[in-house]
Amino acid sequence: MHTYLETIKQAAISFPAIAVIFTIPYLIYNYKKYGSIMSLRLWIIYSFILYMLITYCLIILPLPSAEKAQALRGHHMQLNPLNFIFDIIKNTKIDINHPKSFLTIFNIFMTLPFGFYLRYYFQNNLKQVLIKSFLLSLFFELTQLSGLYFIYQGNYRLFDVDDLITNTLG
Repeated sequence: MHTYLETIKQAAISFPAIAVIFTIPYLIYNYKKYGSIMSLRLWIIYSFILYMLITYCLIILPLPSAEKAQALRGHHMQLNPLNFIFDIIKNTKIDINHPKSFLTIFNIFMTLPFGFYLRYYFQNNLKQVLIKSFLLSLFFELTQLSGLYFIYQGNYRLFDVDDLITNTLG
């Protein structure tokens, strides 16, 4: 749990710089489109940016140490759909005091806000939300598979088709 909190903290630290870069073009766009700057819209967009930044950081962080990075070779994948169900039954006893015992549920909760933003703020229909949610999940999984866009020689996080399913479900 400490790792997740550190990751969220790192995202929150980098958020102001990203928000500043985003603010001027967004204010100009809003003013041209609506003739004014609506602060509620700006806060919603800021919350969306912060959410996306935290989600991205949860996907890529923590980065491997230099020693572990040198040992990475190849790109490993788990391509059996719904394999997580059998893994949970076989290896895990769900325990409220140990968050790692229900990581699959976190994948659903991690992308749940994305669907809400798309549906209610950006006015996407259900089909658009599903497609965009799948593409976001695919982006996350390809980022993991590529070893952070080929910075590393191998992937340090597992590409898992079950994550595509659970993230899209979220």
